[in-house]
Amino acid sequence: MKESLKIFKALCDETRLKIIELLLSGEKCVCEIVPFTKRTQSTVSIQLAKLENLGIVKSRKEGKSVYYRISNPKVRKILSKIDFSKWWGIERKKIRWYPVIDKEKCIGCGMCVATCGRNVFEFDFKKNKSKVKNPYNCMVGCDNCSIYCPAGAVSFPQKNRREFIQSLLKKYNIAAKARENVMSMKGGEG
Repeated sequence: MKESLKIFKALCDETRLKIIELLLSGEKCVCEIVPFTKRTQSTVSIQLAKLENLGIVKSRKEGKSVYYRISNPKVRKILSKIDFSKWWGIERKKIRWYPVIDKEKCIGCGMCVATCGRNVFEFDFKKNKSKVKNPYNCMVGCDNCSIYCPAGAVSFPQKNRREFIQSLLKKYNIAAKARENVMSMKGGEG
């Protein structure tokens, strides 16, 4: 119970929640975290230190860069309960972006299960292979699971990710929505 309380405490701050949201897709450099959160370097550093002190993330230094990753597996479990049914207000099931596992190629390593923070996969212990559990939890455009799969067993219906995403941006006018979202943040600055 104490550990869950720690996690909820960590997630109750908007900046920390944004950091965790980004880290769900894998380890990130501070140089990637700052622009994603739209906060200052010092604010992000303070929040990363809090997350590290709470045992939610771990850091590692590589040269001058510091990289962070989620270290507590319970964070992924708690966040797996989040409703991912919409993407930019569009019913997620209308968007054909989800992973497919080739059962013949799957070697049962579980990398897709371990690296996805959106509860898309589960491990079938009877068959000793991963399987897609919640395909529409997959973040539109994310294909990290296929990159991490050492056997090349994970693929997506669309072969050209960039073309597919660009067509969605145009079809649903996402760039205008993103601009509106960014401009609304200006009002919050002091």
